Amino acid sequence: MIGRERVVLLLGESGGRFVGAFRGVNSEQFRFKMGADRWSIAETVEHVIVAETGSGKLIRGRLVREATAPELLAETVGGEERVDGRLMKRDRVFPAPEFVMPTGRWSTPDEMIAVFEESRQATIDFIRTTEHDLTSFAAPHPALGPLNGLQWGYFLVRHCLRHIDQIDELKAAPGYPK
Repeated sequence: MIGRERVVLLLGESGGRFVGAFRGVNSEQFRFKMGADRWSIAETVEHVIVAETGSGKLIRGRLVREATAPELLAETVGGEERVDGRLMKRDRVFPAPEFVMPTGRWSTPDEMIAVFEESRQATIDFIRTTEHDLTSFAAPHPALGPLNGLQWGYFLVRHCLRHIDQIDELKAAPGYPK
């Protein structure tokens, strides 16, 4: 089971890597797509931010408002392994749920960096300082099943890392603007 300090450390590291993956790209690079059915860096970043802000609000709010039923907590066993199994291999594409699909909410990398960093820092601060035992609270993830509060933080780490790899693939693709 992953601990609070480890989640905080990983959130900080992965957040910095995520922002570094697209900071400084120009507009043409930001919007480049490898195909009509593939996401650009802009769309990938938007997707991560929407998942990040929603999951962060869940961790910091709704998750700890009321006690979690013991049956649901029991289902969180193995949550880190489910997260790793689903997110760390890039050999399969998983369709994103409609509510986290990119729709053009933000225009520029700088705007996206600001939104991401604010949300990520709020989540880090909450996990670091809360008096709640986050392993005692759980909520279902739409694709991963029930996760406790620390597992939700771990999900944010692995989700970022998965999409950093996606951004790196775009940058290495033939035709990527120089």
